[in-house]
Amino acid sequence: IAKPFWTTMNALLLIFAAIIAAASAAVHTAPRVYTRASAFRGPAAISMVTKWPDIARAYVSAKFATVDLDDSGEVDRTELKQLYRSLMPNADDAEIESSTEEFFKEFDVDDSGDIDVEEFKKAVMSNRLLGSGQRIKEQVYVDVLTSFKNDGEKLLSKEALSSLEAQLDWEGSALPQQYGEVMTEYSG
Repeated sequence: IAKPFWTTMNALLLIFAAIIAAASAAVHTAPRVYTRASAFRGPAAISMVTKWPDIARAYVSAKFATVDLDDSGEVDRTELKQLYRSLMPNADDAEIESSTEEFFKEFDVDDSGDIDVEEFKKAVMSNRLLGSGQRIKEQVYVDVLTSFKNDGEKLLSKEALSSLEAQLDWEGSALPQQYGEVMTEYSG
């Protein structure tokens, strides 16, 4: 094979590598753009869905650590009340007490008087802890970004949060507008 052929091939490979590098840099530095239905649809979405259990596990572990203030490995009533106060800022003491007792009645399955990480996980995954009209993935997304905005705590890696974000159905949701700036800061 003639030398000009290899010279041309090398030049093409260098050009191709430069294009890939430029495109990659543009993707990583471009501002995040949200649309109403921005969830990725396609073959990769199927593999992202399988990541939800890993995202949920990471979230529950990180959230549990923020609630377990004394690092005992269990959440007691006082710690749960503090969590409820942050989740329900307008609730009075009677509502906090009632919510705490209902929570323990439902999720303290071993009647130990404390909530261990598995009981906590069941509560989070049942939608009972974060409780609202939102689906669990949206609640986790909102809680992760709210925790970051209020306390600077990152409950998930930016990769896990991006994967979770890709799994959300934004149709009819105001979440992208409300949390777009926080998500950009979180990812930065």
